[in-house]
Amino acid sequence: MKKTITGLLTLMLSLALNANETFSGFVMPESVAEGKDGSIYVSEIGKRDVDKDGKISKINKEGVITTVAEGLYDPKGIVFFEDKLYVTDRDVILEVNLDGSWGVYSGTMAFPKTPVFLNDIDVADNGDLYVTDSGDFSSSGFIFLVKKNGEISVLFDGDKNIKAPNGILPVPNSRLLIVDWAGDLLEANLTNNEVKKIAEGFDCGDGLAYNNGAIYVSSWKRGVVYKVENGESTVIAEGFKAAADIALSLDKKKLIVPDMMGGTVTLVDAK
Repeated sequence: MKKTITGLLTLMLSLALNANETFSGFVMPESVAEGKDGSIYVSEIGKRDVDKDGKISKINKEGVITTVAEGLYDPKGIVFFEDKLYVTDRDVILEVNLDGSWGVYSGTMAFPKTPVFLNDIDVADNGDLYVTDSGDFSSSGFIFLVKKNGEISVLFDGDKNIKAPNGILPVPNSRLLIVDWAGDLLEANLTNNEVKKIAEGFDCGDGLAYNNGAIYVSSWKRGVVYKVENGESTVIAEGFKAAADIALSLDKKKLIVPDMMGGTVTLVDAK
């Protein structure tokens, strides 16, 4: 009887995932961002060990997928600010215009510490960028602050709580949320640089989203998206092969979930 109930629950969850809107045909989609017109922009890493096949794609409101920018190496984190996209690509940050033109916004030599594996990126209201470097994905990660004037500093380096930072997100009250590849959800106080663990168990934590106190976390390894609220974690979507860097839609009704190994982008209800 227990096996029957478990099977039914798995089937129900699978059907729920299939009921969400899914777009396919991407090659290792890593990160997503929604534009003001409702289009969804997707960073595609491309095939493994192939240089310059990375690109930025767009899903318009009618569901048509087009290429915006191409010739990138391995684009990962992506974020909008003032109608431009800022994208991490190996050891540089790119600035991508919506007409497809792009250039280096922050080059390797501009960083005070040599980048190892630039990963996620997000932006404060004033245009400052927060960027994670996952290092060797074990214990050597750090976080950069890229100010709008171009000045770059190391914000966190060597903090015992930060091992391999992946997803990053500035939230109200001068706080910074970080999900670590090691599986911890961290909160950094930007006024005193104190870092504390607020939840754990997110194997290969990847993306973050936030809405009115609720934190959404994706687990790349488990293919799951969690909602963390009042210290409790609940699964709100599963069945992905590798849930990557998620984003909240501008109307705050949907989570946009890229499945890196599944080659899809899915819109999930932000429960």
